[in-house]
Amino acid sequence: MARSIDVIVSTPKGYTVKKVSDKMLRQDIEKFEENFPDGVYTLPTDTEKPRLKVRAMAEYCMKHGKEPEELSEEEKKQFYEH
Repeated sequence: MARSIDVIVSTPKGYTVKKVSDKMLRQDIEKFEENFPDGVYTLPTDTEKPRLKVRAMAEYCMKHGKEPEELSEEEKKQFYEH
């Protein structure tokens, strides 16, 4: 059985809620990702600056019950890639 979820959509007068099936959502995500074959969704950055491993930080925060802004400087350091 197909499930549907509520998606908030911008309209000229504000916002509305639209029901979208899982299948439609997956198709939209696949269509979006086809435009980024290397999986990179950002502009190139300065190679001299460290990059933040966002997914790893999010997993760490979930595991330890913290929000990213609650991490100490020592905890944050493990998520920087030089």
